[in-house]
Amino acid sequence: MRDPLKILLLILTLVSCKNQTETKSELTKETAELTIEIPQMELQQTDSITKQWYFMVFEKGGCLGGTQYVTEKKREIPTMVFSEKEWKKFAENDKTKLTEFLISKLSDTTKTKVHTCPFFGATNGEMAVYSLQHIHNINWLEFSEFKEYKDREYGNATDQPQMWLQNILKDETKRNKLAELYRNELKK
Repeated sequence: MRDPLKILLLILTLVSCKNQTETKSELTKETAELTIEIPQMELQQTDSITKQWYFMVFEKGGCLGGTQYVTEKKREIPTMVFSEKEWKKFAENDKTKLTEFLISKLSDTTKTKVHTCPFFGATNGEMAVYSLQHIHNINWLEFSEFKEYKDREYGNATDQPQMWLQNILKDETKRNKLAELYRNELKK
């Protein structure tokens, strides 16, 4: 009974990521054309953390394909969001500024153009957490305060890590705790 479900989820993932890749190639072409038109000096002046973030999550988007979580073995998959050059450039910003910027996004439930295979589009707050995970090299469910989720089994499409995280972000107390934990990572 579980195998047909796994096959269905795999098919949905592949279809979803394929559609994201096609859209991504169109955006890449447009971006390349715009880059030619805009002098390099002007690009550097508008390269703020806010503008980088807006471009990555609301304009460009992409597919996470499971790479939202940090693992011992770093996976570089060129078509996945955290392997792209924009994300790498974003991560080069000052770690303290990035952390504070991303924490300021945690309560934002606006849908982004980033897809979390095989489920739903990510919210802005959710993307902030995934980014914090990569910047600090620790997943939200690794913190002792959220360990209950680490080994929890998936129930269905609405009972899985993406939804658990979205529910945590909706709860002000839990959201503030998560923010505090990532701020504490700066002190290490």
